[in-house]
Amino acid sequence: MCEREAWLIAHQIEPDQYNPFIEIGRLIHTESYKNNRIREISLPGIKIDMIYEQGEMVVVGEIKKSSKFLKGARVQLLYYLSEIKKRGVQAVGKILIPKEKKQITVVLDEQSSTELNEAIKKAEEIISLPKPPQRRRSSFCSKCGYQEFCWS
Repeated sequence: MCEREAWLIAHQIEPDQYNPFIEIGRLIHTESYKNNRIREISLPGIKIDMIYEQGEMVVVGEIKKSSKFLKGARVQLLYYLSEIKKRGVQAVGKILIPKEKKQITVVLDEQSSTELNEAIKKAEEIISLPKPPQRRRSSFCSKCGYQEFCWS
């Protein structure tokens, strides 16, 4: 959603962990899907909220607190599916929004792979900048964990 945020994350500059919106997201993540067959996993450079089997299918889940940022969540999940596929696991993705009782299925197909590659290329351009992109105020700034970093 924000090029500056992407640059900061890529350069290991963490957002304010006490930001109330980050804390709410953390709470939703830990409280919404308590099931011993569902687990969080970490791979180099990524942390997958949940991975589980549903019948014969492997499902990679990404938990979000609202459906406001679906485009970014979808690309994030496509990246996870791509990384898992490189490791020999065919999976389907689900964006899970517990407060809205929504599940949005995401599939890594030819069209979404093209979309992902374009997003990766743009992200690499941003990340390679010697300093963060200029700050630009948007409606997301008021809830961002980097708000003080950018606007104090």
